[in-house]
Amino acid sequence: MLLERTLFQVDVLTLELRLGPETAAEVRRHVEARAARDSVARTALRSRNAYARIEFVRDVGMDRFLDGVRSDLRKVEEAGLIDGPTFRQISGSLPDWYSFLEGRGVREGDALLYRVRGDTLHSGYRSASGEWLLRQTDIGPERRRAVLGSYLVEGSSFREGLLDSLIRGEADC
Repeated sequence: MLLERTLFQVDVLTLELRLGPETAAEVRRHVEARAARDSVARTALRSRNAYARIEFVRDVGMDRFLDGVRSDLRKVEEAGLIDGPTFRQISGSLPDWYSFLEGRGVREGDALLYRVRGDTLHSGYRSASGEWLLRQTDIGPERRRAVLGSYLVEGSSFREGLLDSLIRGEADC
């Protein structure tokens, strides 16, 4: 699934989301059967084998970036995929995890990468020049649900565009 995210009529990022073969096959079956969008999203959310890559196509300030992450994370909490303490822990840790953005901000060509394997989440932030600015591993189902939920829960910034790309057959998941 590929999504171009536009903010104020300006492209900000692209999101590529790949699901493991079993989940991808189940998603395809839902799409071919013209199942409800919620069924497609729920199936993708359960994936325990996924890869997500966000590439920024323009500069974004640190505060704006963190506000966007928190906004989508709040939707994950509201959907019941993570609890309040987990939301507060992740949200409160964001400034530390992304402290390298202080004064620098997100730059065009930077990439944010996630790899889900079971309940292990590998996160990375790579600068446009190829330097790894963040490499982190978190373990627990709530971490997986937080990332995938940020893309797929009702009301998230990404959900409708991702589901549209699947249903239109533009996705190669």
